[in-house]
Amino acid sequence: MTSSYAAAGVDVEAGERAVALMKASIKATGRPEVVGDFGGFAGLFDISAVKNYAKPLLATSTDGVGTKVAIAQAMDIHHTIGLDLVAMVVDDLVVCGAEPLFMTDYIATGKVVPERIAAIVSGIAAGCEKAGCALVGGETAEHPGLLEPDEYDLAGAGTGVVEADQLLGPDRVRAGDVVISMASTGLHSNGYSLARHVFFTVAGWKLDRDVPEFGRTLGSELLPWTAWLSPATPQLNCARSPTSPVAGSLPTWLEFCPHTYTPIFVAVRGHHLRFSPRSAT
Repeated sequence: MTSSYAAAGVDVEAGERAVALMKASIKATGRPEVVGDFGGFAGLFDISAVKNYAKPLLATSTDGVGTKVAIAQAMDIHHTIGLDLVAMVVDDLVVCGAEPLFMTDYIATGKVVPERIAAIVSGIAAGCEKAGCALVGGETAEHPGLLEPDEYDLAGAGTGVVEADQLLGPDRVRAGDVVISMASTGLHSNGYSLARHVFFTVAGWKLDRDVPEFGRTLGSELLPWTAWLSPATPQLNCARSPTSPVAGSLPTWLEFCPHTYTPIFVAVRGHHLRFSPRSAT
């Protein structure tokens, strides 16, 4: 008795077809520093591009999109979830002042459906184009028996560069600085476990439910891709220490601020805080 990948539920030909379908979108993300063509074992990037930096620091970040993938899967819409992935990774680079350079992705699925995988990657590629970074590599893994045929999860890692003396962070906070909370454009890719619990488990709503307050269906409200910061975002020009919009990010960020300062809420409207020297008591 012999066994094969096909008998184990792994479709090698489908994987090859998925790669062929995604090539064009990946190629569109190219930067001059990318070395070689798509399809190698490792993505190559000419780091001499930062030779004009006095003291370049490489910044790296990795993230996923959480349980928002369940919304994309339920709605059978897969070309936007990749944009969310790029947003989650790039935001963490940009808030420290780094320019995103390149990114890689990883997709695990119960069954490789070439068109679905290509749609996911097309979203990642579109996000990389918007962020100005190259998609230099990735991996699609078929996990039969671990994931259902229509299930998938994705993650990504990105690398950027920032001049050492332009690095943004909590250590730049000074007495009198103000924390400004900008209004969110939506849930982004954060808090979907809570949102799904509230809407589906507690309220018993369905994705196709029309919600007058949203002006569209619940699914249409939950699925749109995440808007993110870019190095050219005007607000970053005067910011000492931005923080990306993730669950619990503000309290966590405050913990990293210099212990010689204490945050004081000075205005509820707009969620402003001002920093003043911590008293001896």
